Amino acid sequence: MRPIVLIGPANIGRHELRQRLMQDTDRFAAAVPHTSRLRKDGEFDGIDYHFISRQMFEHDIKETRFVEHGEYEKNYYGTSFAAIEAVVQSGKICILNLHVHSIPLLRQGSAGAKLKPFFVFVAPPPQTENLHRLLTLKNNGHSGEANTFTVADYQQIMDEANEIEAKFGHYFDMVLQMTDIESAYHELLAEINALEHEPQWIPSSWVK
Repeated sequence: MRPIVLIGPANIGRHELRQRLMQDTDRFAAAVPHTSRLRKDGEFDGIDYHFISRQMFEHDIKETRFVEHGEYEKNYYGTSFAAIEAVVQSGKICILNLHVHSIPLLRQGSAGAKLKPFFVFVAPPPQTENLHRLLTLKNNGHSGEANTFTVADYQQIMDEANEIEAKFGHYFDMVLQMTDIESAYHELLAEINALEHEPQWIPSSWVK
């Protein structure tokens, strides 16, 4: 099954959409991330994280084994190509929520040809009032939280979305306009169902 990659501006609801899909644990799964930090009590290697040394993590970065990685409180965290492939090999659909700069790395070369990711651009609704409604719903209906967003915040979301689409739009397989989480979930689920049963366009480089 092709991994589903959610791309979009911050605060648009990608995390909530991913969590909604992940409720179906028989069908969807996340790639287990890697980290260089020490394992905490109650955590299990290969389930919560793949725990590796900082030296090994830096080696894997140099070997381009991560589709994305970062450092937080002096510890590395990242998602590896191998972890994504492990989900695919298990027969489940891997759901990824990635930064836009991961797109070329995941789309091109041998990794793209092997995994054949399906990129979904989660776009904001066109009107500011609809974006305000989305943020209200996203914050569990507590309009006070949504009201902490200013006009400048709304504009930043729109500007970020426009910039992403301008730079990376040619990679997107689907544009999903986020009016509310539940509607977006059902629209995306219908597209995923179609992926399993209908012929799909893929780059010619993937079949060479």
